[in-house]
Amino acid sequence: MDSKKEDNPKKNTEVFVSIKKIPIFVNPHSGSAQRLIPILKRYREVAIQSISPSTLPRLIQDEIAAGEDRVIVCGGDGTLSLAAQHLAGTPSALAIIPGGTLNHFATYLGIPIDPHQALALALKSNHFTAVDVGYVNKRLFLNTSSVGSYVRFVRTRDYLERYMSYLPASILAGGRRLLRLRSSRLFFNTVKIRTPLAFIGVRERELSFPSLGKELEQGQHGLHVIIVKVETRWEMIRLAFNAIIRGISPLQKAKQLESRIVEQIEIDNHHRKRGIYVALDGELTLQKTPLQYSYVKDALRVVLPN
Repeated sequence: MDSKKEDNPKKNTEVFVSIKKIPIFVNPHSGSAQRLIPILKRYREVAIQSISPSTLPRLIQDEIAAGEDRVIVCGGDGTLSLAAQHLAGTPSALAIIPGGTLNHFATYLGIPIDPHQALALALKSNHFTAVDVGYVNKRLFLNTSSVGSYVRFVRTRDYLERYMSYLPASILAGGRRLLRLRSSRLFFNTVKIRTPLAFIGVRERELSFPSLGKELEQGQHGLHVIIVKVETRWEMIRLAFNAIIRGISPLQKAKQLESRIVEQIEIDNHHRKRGIYVALDGELTLQKTPLQYSYVKDALRVVLPN
């Protein structure tokens, strides 16, 4: 009797390997985010996660707890400042994909604006550098802070951006604020000064046009405090014109402007209100007075080009 031979075909076993995608935390409301998100989604190794000011802190804490050496954030200076608030003093570094309108911090660090190049840098670079930051009370800022007219300018610009783009809104807001310029009595380390604007920058800043306000590559470490000493809009117009033509130094000698590098400074308002609006990296925040400004060297690790 013939016996039937049973076929035992080899079973094909497919092994699926789950690859963890690297999260990119994106502020969808930042200046160029809507243009960048479709570009970033083309990369299979990353996962795009939209964030808000309320959700970003928890997400960053989760990344730190997981032992990640870097956290990738796409947004403007305000978003990066919020991320840095929770990354400063930790082993995790901030990896940046510039997604704002002006991207001052990324430009200062030499991070490419092109999203493909920035993503490659954020994923692959092993060059970590500690950078300096400033604090007002307990709130961190990366670039600049200001009190006075700039706060009112930001409010006006944000309102106008509902109806027009950033640049014309900024120009129109600047004109309106100049026409309605008013000074306030502020106390700087208990010294009373009447001023429409006080500017505080992390690291020493350029004091002449066309680079006014830009970080000096070989500048001093500390907070650069610049106090404008005019009381009327016409004085402000003359000061701005003279600054463009002559630079800041003659204005300091004429005592129209004070410039100094400090480690700490206290600013209080004349009416001793409980709080005052302060601009931090282009965003407005309500802070209790007196404002305690401080400078912290090498506080934040950042992923930079090799």
